[in-house]
Amino acid sequence: MAYEKKIAPLYEEPADAGNGYRSAYLEGIRALLRDRRAEAEAGRHAFGETIRDDREKARRDFRAMLGWPLDESPRPILSVREIPVFEDGGVLITRAVLELFPGFPFYGILFRHKAENPLPLVISKHGGLGTPEICSSFFDSANYNDMSVRLFRRGVHVFAPQTLLWESPRFGPANERSEIDNSLKQVGSSITALEIYSISRCLDWLSEKDFTDGRFGMAGLSYGGFYTLYTAAAEPRIRAGLAVSHFNDRIRHNWHDKVWFGSALRFLDAEVGALVCPRYLRIEVGNRDPLFEAADAEKEYEVLKGYYREAPDKLEFHVFDGVHEFSPEDEGLDRFVAALSSD
Repeated sequence: MAYEKKIAPLYEEPADAGNGYRSAYLEGIRALLRDRRAEAEAGRHAFGETIRDDREKARRDFRAMLGWPLDESPRPILSVREIPVFEDGGVLITRAVLELFPGFPFYGILFRHKAENPLPLVISKHGGLGTPEICSSFFDSANYNDMSVRLFRRGVHVFAPQTLLWESPRFGPANERSEIDNSLKQVGSSITALEIYSISRCLDWLSEKDFTDGRFGMAGLSYGGFYTLYTAAAEPRIRAGLAVSHFNDRIRHNWHDKVWFGSALRFLDAEVGALVCPRYLRIEVGNRDPLFEAADAEKEYEVLKGYYREAPDKLEFHVFDGVHEFSPEDEGLDRFVAALSSD
């Protein structure tokens, strides 16, 4: 039943009379954040010594921060199905569905060369609102600029997995990424941990194939660049990474699915990249990207360079003439594939 007012108020005033106190409270929180961020920045650089001294311990800390299932031993793959998509001449395309947990299918598109000798394989990772089909030019290319196809044409196999990022309703039901990430974090996991784990299990499956030679790389745009950086940090089997239009100032761009408890104390983009060292890592950003400014990426790169002192020739940074897109230039792709294919 509706409440019926029965008593007179003790005191009345305009509704905005307390606004100044609320503004001061908000400013106080911001001031605390500024101080805490300064302390976190100092702690972050101090933790950098741990990365330099014991990279494997730092990697374990990183995986634990992201959460389950990266903090436990990998489980056996329950089943794998391959569905033919296309075959012509020297090309075979299939959809692969791996059941990694009961009732949990993880799928991607596999592009194979019909070659006599085994070849390297690259994970081609789509970005936000994307799918493996669009980054592989099945019906469009958008800002991927034919990413998967350009990789494939350089003599490597390509596997393009789907993660919880597709545009709805164009590519399926609402992906509920933010809600699911929050729910996973409540139980000690995160969407990033689950999807990096899934990509790693795909490497388990692919490493057993006679058409792969054990040399794995990863390349991606935007969120795909994020997954490239983070997966290469967590997964030492990735020999080379090409992260495009993502690497940046994570304090400024602290999206819900790119932050974890205490992450600014230990792992911002530079420290995550430090876990890739001494393997090859190339970072590319567009000079006209409206989402992530190249200048911020350059500042973070200067921090990352300090972690690559033992292998300076394995780290590259390039600002291309473009927007939020996979670089239309070929040099980065050529250098990435060359690094991946080297002995």
